[in-house]
Amino acid sequence: MTPWQNAWQQALYGPDGFYRRPEGPAGHFRTAAHAAPGELAGALARLASRLGAGTIVDVGAGRGELLTALVPSGVRLWGVDVVERPPGLPPAIGWAQGLDALPDQAFDGSLVIAWELLDVIPLTVAELDESCSPSIVLVEPRTGREQPGGAPEPEELAWRATWWPGGEEGDRVEVGLARDLFWRDLVHRARTTGARAALCVDYAHTAGNRPAQGSLSGFRNGREVPPRPDGSMDVTAHVAIDAVAAATGLPHEITTQAEALAALGVTDTELLDPGGLGGFAWLLHTF
Repeated sequence: MTPWQNAWQQALYGPDGFYRRPEGPAGHFRTAAHAAPGELAGALARLASRLGAGTIVDVGAGRGELLTALVPSGVRLWGVDVVERPPGLPPAIGWAQGLDALPDQAFDGSLVIAWELLDVIPLTVAELDESCSPSIVLVEPRTGREQPGGAPEPEELAWRATWWPGGEEGDRVEVGLARDLFWRDLVHRARTTGARAALCVDYAHTAGNRPAQGSLSGFRNGREVPPRPDGSMDVTAHVAIDAVAAATGLPHEITTQAEALAALGVTDTELLDPGGLGGFAWLLHTF
């Protein structure tokens, strides 16, 4: 048995992890970039223009589907993911295997986007015991069988007290500290190297509507399945978007994808569906 966060990290990003598989994420689920890439690309190009951004940096770019749709827009393009440059990617698109490989100059004058990325940054899963104290949930990767472990780290307990307090015995808490730190560091780097804005788009919740049993899910071959960190499926959990936003200490705007895309002239009904893709949160920082 191992903590969910560790097993999840290995299952998605280890040497044989899900996100390194040749079919890529598009082989298992649809994002907005797969649903209507042309219309979405047009909206992002208009957003970049409004922000004065001549470059779009896509962090967690998959196999470059959204960037490929953006090529006709004429903006400079960079993609970042855990895999090497995908075969057949248009030469106009720059590519980095990991953020460490992305040159700082790529951020200059850019709109940085993280599209459905934070939900697959592994986090600590905890369950409340009979005294309503959280215990780390351990998992057996091969079967998905679980059992309680020890207490979370002090900084995770502090996060929980601020962002996911309360609850009853048996309730779950998905401690989003790792996501807060990832977004804080990405935004800080982008801002200090000349970016114009940073946009996070994801499944999300805020204080007052946290899911009592958490939101940990698995997706494989287009279907939602019980989560199991064995590398055969995507493993995801919704994002505490208010905590992510606050972690940067910077001004921000949070709206829904439906509202944001409608304001950018999008008419595609799937992208605007408030019960589906349109219900995603848009978190935007402008610098």
